[in-house]
Amino acid sequence: MKRVNLIVITVSLGGLLIHLSANVIAENVPESHVASPEIYKVLSEGDGLRVILATWKPGQKDNMHSHPSLAAYSLTNCSARVFKADGATADKQLKAGNSRTKGPTKKHSFQNIGKKICQTLLVERLD
Repeated sequence: MKRVNLIVITVSLGGLLIHLSANVIAENVPESHVASPEIYKVLSEGDGLRVILATWKPGQKDNMHSHPSLAAYSLTNCSARVFKADGATADKQLKAGNSRTKGPTKKHSFQNIGKKICQTLLVERLD
């Protein structure tokens, strides 16, 4: 019985440590405006919100970063590639005038793979 309890405790602690390390790793990833200030310009911050204008030149890729919960509004049409922490990529077509909301976004990077400037307005929720 003691051996079974020891195994259960060991497995539980192992799971907790994995969970905690994943949170620590996510917390160590800088937010967009810190990771790539040449792309993400903070326009306003206060009352629990941050407004950012993101501008990528053709071919430009930002550094790995994260975001709190946000609303995004595409100012231009944009062909983009998103790089995930695990190495996977996803191509996206963003249309001017479209908006989307997202919960917190973990480590990723964004590249403008089009031939024109790509701009998005981000409104991030600061908790």
